[in-house]
Amino acid sequence: MDPQLTSLIVPAKELEAIKVCLAGIRRDIDATCIMLLDHSGQVISSRSRKTEAEEITIGALLAGTFSSSRELAHILKEQDFRSLIQQGPRESIYAEQIGSQWILAIVFSKYSIVGMVKVAAKRAIMELEEILERVRLNNRERDRFFSLKMRDSLDDTLDLLFRDSTNSDNLQTEAS
Repeated sequence: MDPQLTSLIVPAKELEAIKVCLAGIRRDIDATCIMLLDHSGQVISSRSRKTEAEEITIGALLAGTFSSSRELAHILKEQDFRSLIQQGPRESIYAEQIGSQWILAIVFSKYSIVGMVKVAAKRAIMELEEILERVRLNNRERDRFFSLKMRDSLDDTLDLLFRDSTNSDNLQTEAS
């Protein structure tokens, strides 16, 4: 399975910690939108003045941009490009990868200083990495648990199927 298309579940405790972190960035640099995305572009959490539809669109487009950047990095024989900045006359976007599955995206106004945005992002990324590592570990444990349960269930089902088959063979032999 593509590691970028996994079905990670973010527990409520970690989601709240993520929200607090994003709110801190927004307060520090007066960003118009801060989002934590997975690499498919799905919005995990946000603090924003944008509509939900705008956030979803921004997330999807940023995920596509990072996908294109990975290919560019490959062509240039780089491991990857970890951050992107797109500057406009009114708003700009700074986005940075967190690990291999997440993107922190910050939309900020022309009045924000790019250097301050980068510093705030770096500080937040250190905090988010710890939170997201807990999410990964929780999901790994959950997947292992469900894998064991699925295997037990499959074993029980097979036992029932073959036991029934064996019993019906014995009944046919006895009837003959």
